[in-house]
Amino acid sequence: MVKVSASKRIITPLFPMYMRGYAMRTGKSIGVMDELYCRTLVLEVDGETYVWVTLDICRLEQAITDYIRTAISAKYSVPMEHIVISSIHTHSGPDVSYENEGEDRNWRKADYRHYMVTRLFEAVDECFDRGFLEVTPYMVKGRIDGVYGNRNDKDKPGDKEVNMILFRSAGHVAAGIFNFSCHPTVLGIHNMKISSDLLGNIGKALDEKYKTTFITMQGASGDMGNRQYRKGNDEKELLRVRDEVMSQIDRFAETERPCHLAAGTVKTLEYTVRHVYNRDQIMVQIQENEKNLEAAVTEDSKKLLWSGIRQLKQKLEKGSIDVTLKTIICRMGDLDMVTIPGELFSAFGMQIKESMDAKMRIVCGYANCSVGYIVEQDEYGKGYESMSTPFPQGEAEQYVKKIIDSL
Repeated sequence: MVKVSASKRIITPLFPMYMRGYAMRTGKSIGVMDELYCRTLVLEVDGETYVWVTLDICRLEQAITDYIRTAISAKYSVPMEHIVISSIHTHSGPDVSYENEGEDRNWRKADYRHYMVTRLFEAVDECFDRGFLEVTPYMVKGRIDGVYGNRNDKDKPGDKEVNMILFRSAGHVAAGIFNFSCHPTVLGIHNMKISSDLLGNIGKALDEKYKTTFITMQGASGDMGNRQYRKGNDEKELLRVRDEVMSQIDRFAETERPCHLAAGTVKTLEYTVRHVYNRDQIMVQIQENEKNLEAAVTEDSKKLLWSGIRQLKQKLEKGSIDVTLKTIICRMGDLDMVTIPGELFSAFGMQIKESMDAKMRIVCGYANCSVGYIVEQDEYGKGYESMSTPFPQGEAEQYVKKIIDSL
């Protein structure tokens, strides 16, 4: 038996915030383009409870998700492994990091984190207080073409698959899950208004279409975006892209078929990375990128080089990395879901899904924290992501292999 309860809360900042996503953008927000949401789905499957939350922000750190998950687990007796807190990775949302970036930025982040977490707990409480509706799950699968793809090369493989689950009851959809893989970066570095960008606006459109609440799960979008397809970087372009995605969803939405969910296995896989950075090599990279930045002409080139230099300097400051990636593998009948605590390249996401057995296969990125880009070894030295990643070359392949071996 499957039961659901879903709710959402607005988490739009109540005051100007420094925004996360583009290192070149240093000022505070000057308004709101569209509301940000915390979206919550509490799922009961054969007596087992699962709490899945998505937030319309750029990224989360493990300290805050550990606190949230521990509190929910203690209050409602839900196993920690059954609780997933993920972000949609909008680059037009508030910065909530714990980085020390000056008194003004730090207190704004602290106040907003308190507000965001309070609203999140309200949404979860509402789901449990309201009770659960018995539903029949249906799955919808399709592919989005001509809108986004591998942002580093239009001809490279990219994950354009859309996965949806509709929880139906008495002729209507009581809740839904939407999963796709695309960087929400339609809005550019000059946008100073708060926005949930592409995935958040698709979520709003799905809510309206089905008169319910969808949770919006970002996928393996490390190298996915609409860079080669854009006709602008403003609100008009955002709505154009959203409408095109929704029109394609409408075309394959009628292909829905039953999706049998059953309480299965849930486990956490841990993978530890320890590495000392080569300072001389990083210094050479910084100098080369600073020269390239001086010569850069396009907005995209400038923002990527600027961000890459910032990340390289942070590596110099830290000197090394010692981090444990925690991945949840959830198998529930026709649904297999793997959570990724970072920005996984799409080739890896497709490999993981191909190794799954279930009819509905979901990779949920930016889940329970985001440690950075997880990049294919052949891409090192070719783009921004390999400058930004905290991991040494070849480490990603070992991490993904461990996931696939555990499926």
